[in-house]
Amino acid sequence: MTDSFVDRAEESMGALERVFKGLPLVREYNDKELRREADRRLRQLLASELEQEKQRLYDLQKQLLRGGGLAWMDDADGAIQRLQTLIDRIKTASYGYAGLFAAVKVEAVQLDALHRFDMALAERAQEINERISQMEASAANRDALGPAIQAVNGTVTELQRIFDKRSHAIVDPAHIAGAPLPASESVDDDE
Repeated sequence: MTDSFVDRAEESMGALERVFKGLPLVREYNDKELRREADRRLRQLLASELEQEKQRLYDLQKQLLRGGGLAWMDDADGAIQRLQTLIDRIKTASYGYAGLFAAVKVEAVQLDALHRFDMALAERAQEINERISQMEASAANRDALGPAIQAVNGTVTELQRIFDKRSHAIVDPAHIAGAPLPASESVDDDE
């Protein structure tokens, strides 16, 4: 698996870690740890980017309030709360840890599936940026503002539904074999 996050984790290894990495059991365990670390860093980056988008929503909410858009406060606040929930879930998501003597082993293929899933989610999260930009552009036009806020809420809700499927990567990596999820692909509602 060639990934900048994994490459950076390998580069930060000390000399002793490199020696131990050559041992068969240690190598397998260490490779899994590198995958976990890479995925954790990816999720931190994604959460940080979403925090910036949430701040944009706060700023827009203040702008609307100053401009007499009191009618939109609940909808804007709903978008902020949904986005905060998604951020919290991303920050606290399982990273596929299973100790050396754990009853249930998490294999490399499952860790790779988690990472692919999180990469796909990060790509899809760019849609929030686009929706907030549309909302900012609609701030002066009261007729377009409602649909723009609904689009932000809809996008965050869709990302939450996608994130709900993340746990399936541990149980069945083939379940999310379709990752990355392109923006045009819909999420199944039957699960």
